[in-house]
Amino acid sequence: MKRIFSFLLLAGGFALATLGLMLWQEREFSFAGLWSLAQGPHPLFALVVGLAGIPPALWELFILESQSGDD
Repeated sequence: MKRIFSFLLLAGGFALATLGLMLWQEREFSFAGLWSLAQGPHPLFALVVGLAGIPPALWELFILESQSGDD
């Protein structure tokens, strides 16, 4: 069950990073409106959150894999 949750976090991180990158490309990689929330959050926020979620999920999977190998 722990692995399923870790894989879901990993997939969510990659999905957010991809979504953020695609939406930011649609804005032609502009930083305009980065701090203004009048038009909604900037796509760079989704990219950053997605990239920030990938390493912890991978680390958790590595830990779970090493613990199952000790049995």
